Amino acid sequence: MSNDDRQRPQGWMTTGTADPATVTPDWEMLNGPTIDGVSIKEIRPVATSTGYLTEIFREEWRLDEVGVGSVFQRSLYPGSITGWHAHATTTDRLFCSVGTIRISLYDGRTSSPSFGTVWHKVCGALRPAVVTIPPGIWHGVACLGPETALLLNMVDKAYSYTAPDHWRLPPDTDQIPYKLV
Repeated sequence: MSNDDRQRPQGWMTTGTADPATVTPDWEMLNGPTIDGVSIKEIRPVATSTGYLTEIFREEWRLDEVGVGSVFQRSLYPGSITGWHAHATTTDRLFCSVGTIRISLYDGRTSSPSFGTVWHKVCGALRPAVVTIPPGIWHGVACLGPETALLLNMVDKAYSYTAPDHWRLPPDTDQIPYKLV
């Protein structure tokens, strides 16, 4: 049933706007990334007798066609926000294993069909997902909630100590139509 087919409540002073559907009855995401080349795989943890097992990345998911050159983790204190950053040649694959984060993306590729698009994904231990971010996509991360978050990144190319593939903008830059702060 679409928003337009739903009956408006009667007797309310103001009715507002009905929320659109965001998940299926099986809790699968309806609206995926709106930025060309960005992919997401929501992951279902498996309950075991001692806790939970959560796969983080499998080649057969075909989220992209590049290998894994390095895996690292970054901790983010509650309320912390990274600045915007992008890569010229590196693909990031972000996965939050502890806590909750919001990944914000901006397509800065002038030749992309989704140039200028902003997209966000909230994910973490309670709703795990891996977000694949191709080169040229500006991205920033905010730690949501009261606990330190752990963010894993499975990049296709290991960090170059002599020539880093990192381009940075502040979280409140006027060059991107969304402020991370």
